[in-house]
Amino acid sequence: MKKIFEAKIELPVKFSSGNQIEHGKGRIYRSKKYHTYHDYLKASLEDVLDEVKPTITVGVAYWLRTMFIYPIPKSLVPSKKKMIEFNSSRILPITRGTIDLDNSEKGTNDVLQEVLGFDDSQIVSKESHKRYWIGETYVLKLELYEVPSGMEIEFYD
Repeated sequence: MKKIFEAKIELPVKFSSGNQIEHGKGRIYRSKKYHTYHDYLKASLEDVLDEVKPTITVGVAYWLRTMFIYPIPKSLVPSKKKMIEFNSSRILPITRGTIDLDNSEKGTNDVLQEVLGFDDSQIVSKESHKRYWIGETYVLKLELYEVPSGMEIEFYD
């Protein structure tokens, strides 16, 4: 597989959920939180694209990897010792303080499609993760790979 794009973006705003929908005046619309995330991520990705211009091809299949990294709550590392011992594979973000992976993907993929110019039907495989880190911001890591025709996918039979 050929990697065609990667980015690491620090965000001052929490990841958006694709489920952040509101109702009012007889219509359904995306929430302000959704639009804040969308606009910030779009601007950040456009900055990255000023340096790296991936070639997105119509009719080509892609594999998308995402990592949603949350600042760890102080309650989980209440002392200097706990903070020094922190390991992102041991304390996992499985609380309601984080957004479900599938919902995080929706808001993020909306922006990726808009900025990179692919159709989400071109994503034939994806891998997503969420973790904590010792930091104040939210971090999004992305990798997009071109999937060659005829590639086998191993899966349990």
